[in-house]
Amino acid sequence: MELPEWVDIVKTARFKELPPYDPDWYYTRAASIARKIYLRQGIGVGGFQKIYGGRQRNGSRPPHFCKSSGAISRNILQQLQKMGIIDVDPKGGRLITSPGRRDLDQVAGRVAVAP
Repeated sequence: MELPEWVDIVKTARFKELPPYDPDWYYTRAASIARKIYLRQGIGVGGFQKIYGGRQRNGSRPPHFCKSSGAISRNILQQLQKMGIIDVDPKGGRLITSPGRRDLDQVAGRVAVAP
């Protein structure tokens, strides 16, 4: 998976004040997106914006829900599709391919066995 050049300066959502502290946050988000597609197929960029969204603080006004960045989710989905882990669902959203399912099962098996 190739890291985009903007990965170290981008915020993950409009309501965030700073970029992530973890230098591997992009890989963590990609693994999380792959797992969420594994569990619930047919989810797209808009669904991931809602999943990774959060509370926007409005100063003295009440806080409200705000969606996360769509460009990050879109870029990760395109890279996972290039790798062959996911594919576009004709009904909308993305679905996991059989090689992608096999790879994720192998990773999950290794993580479960590890101490």
